[in-house]
Amino acid sequence: MRWRLALGTIRAHRASHLASAAVMAAGTALLTAFASLLETGLATGRDPGFLVMLPAILGGWTVAIVAFGVVSTVSLTIGHRERELALLRSIAATPRQIRQDVVLETVAVAVPAILAGLLPGAGLGAVVLGRLVDGGLVEGGTGLVAGWASAAIGAGTSLAAALAAALISSRRAASVPPVRALGAAPGGTVGGALGRGRVIGGGALLAVGLSLSVTTLFMDDGPLLSSTAGPAGVAVAVGLALLSPLFVAPVGWLSRARLGAAGRLAARNLHARARHAGGVAGPLILLVGIAAGTLYMQSTEDSLHRTAADVSGRLAPVNYLVVAMIITFTAIVVVNTLIAATRRRGREFGLLRLSAATRGQVMATVVAEGTVTAVVAVVLGTVAAAATTVPYSLVKTGSPLPSGPWWTYAAVAGGALLLVLAASIPTAAGALRVRPVDALSAP
Repeated sequence: MRWRLALGTIRAHRASHLASAAVMAAGTALLTAFASLLETGLATGRDPGFLVMLPAILGGWTVAIVAFGVVSTVSLTIGHRERELALLRSIAATPRQIRQDVVLETVAVAVPAILAGLLPGAGLGAVVLGRLVDGGLVEGGTGLVAGWASAAIGAGTSLAAALAAALISSRRAASVPPVRALGAAPGGTVGGALGRGRVIGGGALLAVGLSLSVTTLFMDDGPLLSSTAGPAGVAVAVGLALLSPLFVAPVGWLSRARLGAAGRLAARNLHARARHAGGVAGPLILLVGIAAGTLYMQSTEDSLHRTAADVSGRLAPVNYLVVAMIITFTAIVVVNTLIAATRRRGREFGLLRLSAATRGQVMATVVAEGTVTAVVAVVLGTVAAAATTVPYSLVKTGSPLPSGPWWTYAAVAGGALLLVLAASIPTAAGALRVRPVDALSAP
């Protein structure tokens, strides 16, 4: 009975669950790729070298990145159903039943998505292995070993992250009084304050990231330097992403500036819906921090090793490929988060239009909100990138500024804004095609 109810709920919220499934499949593929390289290195009887070093150094980053992406997407999907879950509470469903239903729905979505990501993950692992062989870093003829261990790591990490998100979010939703949840503003979220666990987790990750950044300053220049510099930026990025609503809320002061009606409304919305906006800004912070940090870390290395015969020079193409894989995953998280978040604002858009706002004014508000959110995310992401690049550059070159072209940073920042607008504008335009009265009556 509960499984049939879970499947029915999934069909009713197909778009949101597809977004979660896409992130889980992509995350599983990324994790499986690194796990297969590690399994290959451990299985070979020869010196494994880069087959162990590469996934060992980058694997920890990837686990944190995938876990954050899955948790944020699943949490957003569940958070948008707080009014629906409150309605179930009002007709005698117990908090325990709510939690069980949410977990069952998450498992029903996660299992096929995770299975779908295993085979592409092995394919990605084979591509990276091929680059290592072509660069002479791994002996020719080495075949990829992608057995049960690789599958268990990839599938297990994604499933654990999804279940953690389901348990945390369902507990929060089940603890909110039904009358309070049903009375929440359309498109809003119940409870604007950050939970204590989120604040503690964000603060702890910031402390870990800054500690790793300082540790990098005292390390010798060598291949292990990135083993602390890289995780430093990732930890700071995830910590800032968890605390992002605290940085979004202050933009409310812009409502007093002469920015036009759309600008003032956008500022007020971001202030009032800081937790919601923070959920959108979080993946963007991770994207900017990882992209800028890793690209400039590699370009700094490239400036010192320009010959193809140098080991670092031969490893550069592999590193750029890995960075591209990670950036692609974070971009998937960003796009899915933005689409899911904008789709759920149909009731809010309908209310604005019934309050005499035109389609153009609503669209201008969405663009203004997206732009401000992107700017906040770029600033925080730049802080996270600095945790990687500044100590790394000081050790490598003696300068706090990394080597590399200025347009790399411009491309990362511009790409973040472009992703926001490309995902939110068409989705908002689709939501505005619905009659305002029909939008208000939508679930």
